Amino acid sequence: MFKKLLNLALPLILISAASFAQSHHNAYLKIDYITVETHEHESFRTFIENDMHSLKQDRISDSDILNWQVYEVVYPGSQNSSYNYVSITTSSSLNSFDFEVDDSDYSIRDNFSAPHSEIWKVRNSKYLDENIEPNKYIRMDYMNVALGREYEYQMLEDEIALPLHTERMNRDIMQAWEMYELIIPGGLNYGYNFATGNYFSELQHVEYGFDEELIRSQNSDVDMMQFFENIRSARDLVKSELWRLFHHIETGD
Repeated sequence: MFKKLLNLALPLILISAASFAQSHHNAYLKIDYITVETHEHESFRTFIENDMHSLKQDRISDSDILNWQVYEVVYPGSQNSSYNYVSITTSSSLNSFDFEVDDSDYSIRDNFSAPHSEIWKVRNSKYLDENIEPNKYIRMDYMNVALGREYEYQMLEDEIALPLHTERMNRDIMQAWEMYELIIPGGLNYGYNFATGNYFSELQHVEYGFDEELIRSQNSDVDMMQFFENIRSARDLVKSELWRLFHHIETGD
């Protein structure tokens, strides 16, 4: 299957090779999913902007972590989603998330409900501009890839999807893209094992996806039906969520 995809998209790969530098490649993300009740929003804002900001700033200053962001989940992936905020801590080392090294995220659990946490590894990433502030919106797409097809799926994202995302960046309708593999927890019954983060500065840009015009602008001879069928066969899209930036600290702030 992948050879068919590669033949369809080879012109895309050649056009976009080395267009953008990699960012956070092989870094780790710890995502804490947080539930904030309606009456808790003001106290949560104060807690994030003061207590958590101070704790995370100290860790960044000590080079323990790279950055930290908090997003509001404005459009959840299911109608009965149990969380409405996410805290994302990025580090170059998995050891940074050892409880004996860092208990800052446990402060969230002490004050608010945090149904679960996950650790992801960044398998690939591209940024339009390495020096820009975190983008206002992220669309997180959670994927389930069948056991034994992980490499095939990663190649699809690297060689097929990424050149198209790069063209979207060239058109200034997308600012960044990352692909993640779930490290902890996992298992056949967990529901998903990969995700992609699509970063936008404006909400209106979210709707510009992989349409026929974009694909044919790079490869006019592509078989559209075969192209989308091969993508669908490589993974199941479990859910998509839209997150809006709420608070952040970056290295150098």
